[in-house]
Amino acid sequence: MDKQSASRSPFSQEWWRATLSSIGDAVMVTDAQGRVAFMNPAAQSLTGWPQEEAEGQPLEEVFVIVNEETRATVDNPVAKVMQTGYVVGLANHTVLITRGGGDIPIDDSAAPVRDESGEMIGVVLIFRDITERRRTEAAQAYLAAIIDSSDDAIVGKTLESRITSWNKGAEAIFGYTAEEAVGKPIHLLIPPELQDEEERILERLKRGERVEHYETVRVKKDGQHIPVSLTISPIKGRSGRIIGASKIARDITERRQLEKLRDELLAREQAARKQAEEASRLKDEFLSIVSHELRTPLNSMLGWVHMLRGGQLEGAVAGRALETIERNGKAQARLIEDLLDISRIITGRLRLELHPITLPSVIEAAINVLRPTAEAKGVQLSTRLEANVGPVAGDADRLQQVVWNLISNAIKFTPAGGRVEVALNRVGAHVEIAVRDTGQGISAEFLPYVFERFRQADSSSTRMHGGLGLGLAITRNLVELHGGTIRAESAGEGQGANFTVSLPVLADERAPQKEEPQASAAEETPPSSLDAILSGLRILAVDDEPDTREMLACLLAQYGAEAKVVESAPEALEVMNTWQPDVLVCDISMPGEDGYALIRQVRALEEEPRRKTPAVALTAHARAEDRMRALTAGYQIHVPKPVEAAELVTVIASLAGRFVGEE
Repeated sequence: MDKQSASRSPFSQEWWRATLSSIGDAVMVTDAQGRVAFMNPAAQSLTGWPQEEAEGQPLEEVFVIVNEETRATVDNPVAKVMQTGYVVGLANHTVLITRGGGDIPIDDSAAPVRDESGEMIGVVLIFRDITERRRTEAAQAYLAAIIDSSDDAIVGKTLESRITSWNKGAEAIFGYTAEEAVGKPIHLLIPPELQDEEERILERLKRGERVEHYETVRVKKDGQHIPVSLTISPIKGRSGRIIGASKIARDITERRQLEKLRDELLAREQAARKQAEEASRLKDEFLSIVSHELRTPLNSMLGWVHMLRGGQLEGAVAGRALETIERNGKAQARLIEDLLDISRIITGRLRLELHPITLPSVIEAAINVLRPTAEAKGVQLSTRLEANVGPVAGDADRLQQVVWNLISNAIKFTPAGGRVEVALNRVGAHVEIAVRDTGQGISAEFLPYVFERFRQADSSSTRMHGGLGLGLAITRNLVELHGGTIRAESAGEGQGANFTVSLPVLADERAPQKEEPQASAAEETPPSSLDAILSGLRILAVDDEPDTREMLACLLAQYGAEAKVVESAPEALEVMNTWQPDVLVCDISMPGEDGYALIRQVRALEEEPRRKTPAVALTAHARAEDRMRALTAGYQIHVPKPVEAAELVTVIASLAGRFVGEE
């Protein structure tokens, strides 16, 4: 085609220049020798070279490219095209160095320019600034890394509840891999009973609402149910239409456990505070009652004494004054003795003088003291005492105190015209002392606390009956020191009350047989001492104090026991593996494992005889809470140190059944 024809063609050189100049990408054209022939405005802007200065320059002078990471010069794409004759693209991470020294990340391609005969007459180079694309890709990669490294499960889903994305957090929480989860319905994570939750959530998402911190339950691959907190956001397409949702699920198992632990600790703290407040209230009430009970008789006594000293009283009136002073003085003495007894009990200094005794005489002595009081009040006091119930090992004075407390209490709470009955019976291996009345009775709310010290059903200033509220607490402790038990029963207020004391009979005394109603003289004679009461018994004693161990070994041997004495809980367990004791006597405070740990291990042994070994906690911890803790841990009885030899021997014999008679 001649020049005239070319100028008439719609695709003239000017047409091509105008077209290339309007393209948004940068375009450079070289001749066959690789010199710049044309640059469109975009190419001039990116390189920093104007057309006039760049034209005729070797391409490598104007188009300077290096590797972004190594900064090494990249091969000229035009040279590659001229060598191969094919289209050539730039490698990744190529950077254009501008004329001003700036870096612009680019991608490009170069293609041959041929004439009508197919001969290569130049190269066209097209390139573009990919800075924004790089930023977008980097942001996407950063976001993907954040999502993938999150401990929370981040899941994408369609509005048809199909899973579209699944991060590593989701794998860790739910157990499914991405291959197993993507494409599956989200319902595989929802328990059957909660399937309707998904429909409600989708309805909110379709309205464009966001679901935040919704706590529910989901199912793992292994079937385990776990508590989760969900935050779900709608995903919008370019048109603004909601096309799916992004769900963040957090496993809150640990948080729930911590909340549960916090609630338990709070409940315990509140209970402890309530208990402390109750103890403080009881103490204040008790001090107020003590003051009242001591001051009231003092007022009467001082008034009569003042009048007697003034010579204002004579004859019968003076006699009544002296009687009143004596009666109130005795009442004060009893109050003080109760206070001393409770102090001895708390500090573990209450001692018993144990001897074989018969109970009828003890009970009758107490009744004789209280009968005038009953008659004066108009209360009928009757007895039903079985004569041959057998002897018990006890302290006569303290047992009389037990009976006196129970009868006195019954008379005090029984109105005129009522009855108080005292009974003594043999029941199997024990004797029972029962005191029954038709009086005020005990409410169901107060019955569990009737033996607690400082507790009274009515401690108000308008109460009908006086006293310190110590008698029944002292009674229970005295009974337990004798190896016995006491229980209280009442049908409720106004229904009267029954108190029953059960004491073990000495082992050598047999209950009378029905076939042989009369025992021989030898059988009726009670033993004169406790010297051989432990004869043949196997006793295991545990104490970390050498002096105590030596004393226990000597004491147990003296009373006829076969004893093994060790210094620690592990040694005790080792002994029990090969030797079955009849009774375990153990200290509480010991280094390493204490007496509580030992008794728990004993009660967990597989062999029943060893597991059920009767146990005595012999300890210097003498508070009421120490006693309760020992009994709760598995000990049958709590004996505070220091302990009298006869008392300890009696307790051991009782636990071993040496006071158990044959029916």
